Amino acid sequence: MAHDSLSFDYRKSHVSPDKGVRYDRLYAPGSALAFYFDHFERPYIEAQFQRVQEERGGGRYLDFACGTGRILAIGAAFFDETVGIDVSEAMTTIARTKTPGAQILEVDVLAQPVEVGTFDVVTLFRFLLRAGMLRDDVLQWLRGVIREDGILIVNNHRNAHSLRGVVFRIGHRIRRDGFEDELLTDGQVEAMLRRHGFDVIEEYGFGSVPSFRGHLLLPRRLLLAVERRLSGSGRLSWFAKNRIYVCRPVGAEKAVAAS
Repeated sequence: MAHDSLSFDYRKSHVSPDKGVRYDRLYAPGSALAFYFDHFERPYIEAQFQRVQEERGGGRYLDFACGTGRILAIGAAFFDETVGIDVSEAMTTIARTKTPGAQILEVDVLAQPVEVGTFDVVTLFRFLLRAGMLRDDVLQWLRGVIREDGILIVNNHRNAHSLRGVVFRIGHRIRRDGFEDELLTDGQVEAMLRRHGFDVIEEYGFGSVPSFRGHLLLPRRLLLAVERRLSGSGRLSWFAKNRIYVCRPVGAEKAVAAS
């Protein structure tokens, strides 16, 4: 796996002692991220987890790059066994306080083999944007730990086709730093997932109205009404800043039929 230099850069950006605290501040009550998490992201994830629980009665759940446990804590209420993996001690320290019943591993699985078994559900949130070539390596690793009838839920938190994504790319193109190429479109994410053995079976988008430096630009009640009209799985949501993809391993239909 050709990941050493990129892995170092990614890890360096997440291992500073105050990284976890600074990350959690982004989701502080009243922030734009908290608004979208509370009204759109969390309810959608909970609905996916609830569906799995009703079908299987629990199971094993993995949150890869779990950070401070924002998504991990949601899963802990639905699954029999919850596992989080992250390379950052600053992140995992906070995650353990949020999910005391979860097994949280501080490890770089691409550099250090670890036996974790297989999982019914795997989530991968706020990872794809800056991970570079690590994206392929991590998806390849995840394909090996997900059950053949399992579910992978991935997000793209700065869709290149969103208004915010377009402005972001223009700014970086003007600065000529090359970072505009890190943003991904739906097509690029779906192609990447197919390349590593996953079929996208459902998509969801939210966050069409841009915020500014973490602040909402419309009154909350009005913004909620507008975003609820624009969010979901319809065509308008293709241009939302936040995109979520629910995936199954290729050939999962045969695995489900055989079980």
